[in-house]
Amino acid sequence: MYNHRQLIIIYIYIFRFFVYSSTSQHQGHLKPFGSSGPFKKIDELRDGFPDPIIFFNKYLSKSHPVLFRQALINDVNLSLWNKDENLNKIFSNNNEIVHVETRKKESRKQDILTMTMTEFLKRYQYEELYLVAEVPNLLRSYFTLPTSLQCKPAIDAFQVAMLWFSSGNTSSVVHTDDYDNINCVLQGDKQFVLLDPHAHKEVASEIIDNYSGSYSSIDVDSVDYNKYPSLDNNNIHYYQVTLSKGDCLFIPSLWIHQVRSNNRNIAVNYWLNHKRAKNAVVNENTCLLMNKSNFMRLDTIEWPKEEPNIEHLKNLMLDLVDEGKTNFKQWTNEFSKDLDFDLRSNVETITLFAEFFNIVDANENGFITINEVESLSDYNKITAAYDIIEDILDIVDANLDQTNQSNNISINNIDDEMYNNNHRINETFSGDETGEEEEEEEGEEEDNDYIDGHDEL
Repeated sequence: MYNHRQLIIIYIYIFRFFVYSSTSQHQGHLKPFGSSGPFKKIDELRDGFPDPIIFFNKYLSKSHPVLFRQALINDVNLSLWNKDENLNKIFSNNNEIVHVETRKKESRKQDILTMTMTEFLKRYQYEELYLVAEVPNLLRSYFTLPTSLQCKPAIDAFQVAMLWFSSGNTSSVVHTDDYDNINCVLQGDKQFVLLDPHAHKEVASEIIDNYSGSYSSIDVDSVDYNKYPSLDNNNIHYYQVTLSKGDCLFIPSLWIHQVRSNNRNIAVNYWLNHKRAKNAVVNENTCLLMNKSNFMRLDTIEWPKEEPNIEHLKNLMLDLVDEGKTNFKQWTNEFSKDLDFDLRSNVETITLFAEFFNIVDANENGFITINEVESLSDYNKITAAYDIIEDILDIVDANLDQTNQSNNISINNIDDEMYNNNHRINETFSGDETGEEEEEEEGEEEDNDYIDGHDEL
């Protein structure tokens, strides 16, 4: 028989065994995302950007990331970003508004502030502020599109340029973008961790668990491999890339990635509409590389290239907020009117609409603000929102088709019945017309009695 102390020791060993056996032993467990590898080496080019034909055919069309080391080193405007006073001079008499995040460790539920660029420059070194916005109008002349985009079919695929500006120590969520992305560092350093969604489909389907926003709930500083078992696999390879001032990185559409920054940090990224980029014909016949003196800048091309339907969606949302209609019930009613379909009449449509509302309602307080609608300038968010509306429209169209088919069946039945009635009437008329007239006169007398009775009332 075991004594009391021996039993306690046995229980402790049993407990340790179950805890040990149920906890991931992967070296990356409870460590930062992708920090423990194993790693693959990314393609690296050191002679600037490739021409559009090479870029589109070798990298973009094949969903292949590539690092352009020191691609901006000869950019005449690169020194502009060295000091805030350079930017203060540009914005000294300008009130253009920018959107600013309020957490350096990204949360898709954080508050978004709006302020002038001048105000941001005064505050960002002392507060947890992160400017994430379209490149302001006054700065667009300082940005020349990468050489890889300097021909017409390539420029036609360009969608929007975003400016990222902070005092450093930022970290993004693990996420994917619907757009092909060229990210360039203008000041400071950035660390990227990339994961190929085509090689690791099971990982992509598990960790991107917020489908409407295309991001993961993973804690990027301490990844729980028990919660995400698809990562607990030594055959999963990461790409780990550090960008310094003048470096650029191409991240293909839908690639999983997470980003960190150090020190005072400024970057620009050029988003390409993936569908247009994929369908672009970029070859010797269609893409004559422009002379460098004629290279296109952000202020010389029309962007962002919004689809008309997306514009309608944004305008509708802004109008609703202006009218004081800001909660879920009010938006459900108004969108039902706009779609000419009661969203509450179908479980799928109302569930999808709730997802749509949650994308717009960034802080999830149940009320939409102008700032939240305007912050949808993040093209991942606006396209995710619009994609949900398109899914709802597909369901509405399918229901309409079913209704039309049912109506056609009913009409055919009515036609058959009318045919049979007409057939009976024809048979009747071919019979004794005298007897029929007498019956008709009696019917008229009865009708007159009925009318007379109601007249007295």
